[in-house]
Amino acid sequence: MLQAFLFVLGMIFGSFFNVCIYRLPKDIGLNKNSSCTSCKQKINYYHNIPIFSYLFLKGKCSYCKKKISIFYPIVELITGLTFLISYKIYGISYEFIFFIIFYSSLLIIFFTDLNEFLILDKISLPIGYLGLITSIIKLNPFNITYIESLIGAIAGYLLIFLIRFLYLKIRKIEGMGLGDAKLFFLIGAWFGYQSIFYILFFSSLVGSLIGIFIILKYKKKAHYQLPYGCFIVLTAYTYPLLGNYFFNLI
Repeated sequence: MLQAFLFVLGMIFGSFFNVCIYRLPKDIGLNKNSSCTSCKQKINYYHNIPIFSYLFLKGKCSYCKKKISIFYPIVELITGLTFLISYKIYGISYEFIFFIIFYSSLLIIFFTDLNEFLILDKISLPIGYLGLITSIIKLNPFNITYIESLIGAIAGYLLIFLIRFLYLKIRKIEGMGLGDAKLFFLIGAWFGYQSIFYILFFSSLVGSLIGIFIILKYKKKAHYQLPYGCFIVLTAYTYPLLGNYFFNLI
C-alpha cells in the first residue's frame, strides 16, 4: 500500500516537474494555472491527472486536438519509479528524500536541455550546493565524504571549463557551454570526484556516436549542435550501477 502511494505521489511530483521543464526556461511563473501550450485554453483538473489523462485524451488536447508531447507521461512515470527505487534502497529516511531530489533535478535538466538547449543555473547550482551539504552532514545517499564531494564539485566544473576554454581558443567556436560545467559541478558534489572521469568519458563517447549517426543519416553539418547535457545526465544515471565495474577494468 505504501509503495503504491509513493508511486502515485511520485507521478504527481512528475506532473509538477513537467511544469518546471516548460516554464522555467521561459521565465513563466510556476503558480499560474496550467493551459494548453498550443491553444492556451485552461486545462481542467480532471484532464491533468498524471499519465491517465494522457491515455484518456489519446495524447491530444481536449480543445484544439493538437498532440500532447509524449515526454509528459514519460517524466511522470520516471518520477514515480524514482520514488519507488529510493524507497526500496533507503526506506523512509533523509537519504530517501535526497536521492529523489538529486535524480529529479537531473530529470528536469535533461528535458530543459533537450527542448531548449538550456541547463538552468537555478537548478544546477542550488542542487550542487545541496550535494555538498548532504556530505557535510553525512546524509549523502551515495556515501560520499565531504572531501570527495568538494573535490568532485571543483574538479567537475574546472575540467569542463578548461575543455571549453581550449576548444574556443583552438577552434574559435564554443564547443560546450558553462551550463555543462555547472552540471558537472552538481554531479561531482553528489557522486564524488571519481564519477567525473566515468561520466566525461562515456557521455563524450555516446554523444560522439550519436552525433556521427545524425550527421551521416540526416546530412547535417559537422558542427550540428547536440544537447550534450542530455548525455551527461544519461551517463550519470548509469554511474551507481556500472561505475565500479568500469574502474575495476582500468
